Amino acid sequence: MGMTFLGRAFSGRAAFVARAALAAALSLPAAGAVQAADDRAGAAILVSAAIGNEVVQMIELGPKVIQVTVNDRVVYEDREGRTLSFVNAYNMEGRWLVLLQESVDGKCAARYRVLDLGGAKPSVSLPFGTCSNAPKVEQADRTLTVSLPNSDGKSTAAWNYRDGTLVRMR
Repeated sequence: MGMTFLGRAFSGRAAFVARAALAAALSLPAAGAVQAADDRAGAAILVSAAIGNEVVQMIELGPKVIQVTVNDRVVYEDREGRTLSFVNAYNMEGRWLVLLQESVDGKCAARYRVLDLGGAKPSVSLPFGTCSNAPKVEQADRTLTVSLPNSDGKSTAAWNYRDGTLVRMR
C-alpha cells in the first residue's frame, strides 16, 4: 500500500498537535502514526508513514539530531540542520522516492536529499539545491527532476535522480 505526502514540507520540530494533524491528514492509524517516544531515551517519533511496503520514520533524538529510519533501520542521520522535513513521496513505476528538505543555517533556507526505497537497500542521496525552499518537482521516465530558482532570481537549477544516481542538469 502506498502513501503520498500532500502539501508543503512538515517540519521535524513541529508541535505534537501538528504531528497529530499530519497523521490525520495522511489517514495513518492513530496508534502507529504518532508516538510520544521511541525505545531510545528522550527520542520522539515525529512522523511515521507507510510508503510502498516500507515504514519510514523521522525520529528526533535531541537538539539538532534527527534520524530517518526505514523499517527500524537508520538510513540517514542529520546532525547539522535546524529542521528536517518530508516534502513528498513519489512512485516512480513501483520505485518509491521521498524528497527530504533540510534547513541548515540562516544563510541557506533549504537543501534537499532523495530517500530511495527502491534499491537493494534504502539509500539517501548527497545534498543538493540552491538554498531555495520552493522546489518544483516533476516525474517522467523513472526520473525525478527537482528544479529550484537560483539566487539571481532569473534562472533555475535542476537535478535529476534516477536509479540511485543524482545528476545536476543545469
